Amino acid sequence: MRTLQKTLEIDAPPREVWRVLTNPELVREWAAAYEDGLSIRTSWREGEAVVWRSPDGSTRASGAVAAFQPERLLKFDYTHALVADGCAFSESFEITAANSNTVLSMTSGPLNEAAFNALMERAEEALREIKSLAEESAQIRRGR
Repeated sequence: MRTLQKTLEIDAPPREVWRVLTNPELVREWAAAYEDGLSIRTSWREGEAVVWRSPDGSTRASGAVAAFQPERLLKFDYTHALVADGCAFSESFEITAANSNTVLSMTSGPLNEAAFNALMERAEEALREIKSLAEESAQIRRGR
């Protein structure tokens, strides 16, 4: 079993990165890296359900919100995920302020080798999109 870990620096404050991670419309944009039209359904409360749905309505992943600490930590514990062949795993997004920027760390695991390989490239693409969305939003807000 392996753990996927990715970190990147974003030229935006933590509140913008958090907004990109938790606004359903923005989530749909970066989640397209995993599947076009993927959507999230959750109350964003710890212990409550989280379900990722494909455009055809089928469940791609489901579990619970394990941590919801605004502008700091978002974590999901999945009990079902197509990519992981039904194996349970966690996915977390940790936000750390770094001067005027933000460091975003994503961790997914434990994953079997096939799931790790399937997620690695898609996770990198999703993080690049999160970075782009947050930086664009921060730039617009700075221009006001």
